[in-house]
Amino acid sequence: MKVGYAQAVITPSLDKTVFLAGFGQNRRAETIHDDLYVRALALQTEGTTLVLTALDLIGFFRHDVYEVIEILKASETFRVLKPEVLIASVHPHHGPDTMGIWGPDMRTRGVDEDYMRGLKDKIVAAILASLADLQPATVKMTSVHVPGLAKNNRNPEILDDELTLAQFIGRDDSPFVSLFNFPCHPEVLWEHNPHITADYVGYLRDEVQHQTGAPCIFFAGDLGGMMTPHVKDHSFAEAELMGKKLAKEGVKALGQVQSTQVKEISLQKKDIQARMTNPLYKLAFLFKTLPDARNQRGEIESEVNLVKIGGLWLAAVPGELLPKLGMQLKAQMKAAGAQVAGVIGLANDELGYILPVEDFEYPLNPFKPGKHYEETNSIGKGIAPAVMDGLSALLK
Repeated sequence: MKVGYAQAVITPSLDKTVFLAGFGQNRRAETIHDDLYVRALALQTEGTTLVLTALDLIGFFRHDVYEVIEILKASETFRVLKPEVLIASVHPHHGPDTMGIWGPDMRTRGVDEDYMRGLKDKIVAAILASLADLQPATVKMTSVHVPGLAKNNRNPEILDDELTLAQFIGRDDSPFVSLFNFPCHPEVLWEHNPHITADYVGYLRDEVQHQTGAPCIFFAGDLGGMMTPHVKDHSFAEAELMGKKLAKEGVKALGQVQSTQVKEISLQKKDIQARMTNPLYKLAFLFKTLPDARNQRGEIESEVNLVKIGGLWLAAVPGELLPKLGMQLKAQMKAAGAQVAGVIGLANDELGYILPVEDFEYPLNPFKPGKHYEETNSIGKGIAPAVMDGLSALLK
């Protein structure tokens, strides 16, 4: 197997108003605490090339993903290697609005289209740079439970605290790049924070690089419902503690396994459809704060993907999967042959929360949802079976 890696800063300029995404509307960025990145990990075996891409953004719609892929198709590198591309959002709550619903009010879109055009060019450049830097590598893969850092505000008794890990070892037997995957919202900092930041994820990646001498790419896991940081207060000090704890536990776990050769990698995709029933989203379509992606049947069309890197299998879902479903998926992958299993959330789309059908109850007043906030940020009850059935089909 060969591996390549590249990254680029995608922090927006504060020369223009930047509406911060993830909490309420009209949150305006005042300073940049730490930079946001696009990070691209290219993997290649004989006959197969794929690129896993992580964005320090709240979400990236499917039409944006495929616009990036269309731009990529113009390059000679893409025409020769024909890579499969997966683009997933890390989901920090202190970056720019890239979806539309966090502008100054509910009728005004919060996206800076100039920023989005430049962003897509940077994503393309990072993907191509990762493909230009392919070198032989072996891989370590494992997972470790890290309790005490995340909690489930919706269903406290259902908790996924598994950190899924891979580390790619280069020619000189030293780490080339590490992959960390954990199910928790990057929201240690809370709604009153006016500073652009990648939250605990930024500290995690910096600490991994400090300990290994190699960069780190992070993917959000099954963080829905609400998998949120279990911290004393909403401070940068707590974000640093959380990030460094995850980094140290991950590096320690990787140090206890041997690297192996990987001869087979793959990325399988299945298109899915689910009916849009959320009245708040329909209102956003009316106000044009969200792009109306419904087909003629009133469905949203999206996709699920299954990534296999030897014994490491990653189920990629187009939104924020609740941990009840995420743990089911990981069990299914292991039953189907995975040695290590993880879930990449917000992959090639962002459709909001993906809840088990039996737990889905849309509130009578979505503006006062109580214990059913997640339903007001989901396209509808049908998205979970579409996702789970789609991945089950790929596993078979």
